[in-house]
Amino acid sequence: MQVHLSMLDTADPRKPSAIPLVLTVEASQHPTVLDDFGDFGHTVRPGTGAASA
Repeated sequence: MQVHLSMLDTADPRKPSAIPLVLTVEASQHPTVLDDFGDFGHTVRPGTGAASA
């Protein structure tokens, strides 16, 4: 399963970005992890440019 998130550069809105999120699992695992993958997708946010630990 793939999801593509579209985001604009806040400094220059003419620079859109597409961020692909990919879920690769066995077919039998799909029903078990699908909701978690959706939850994960909702947490993706643009970074601040600062390094994270």
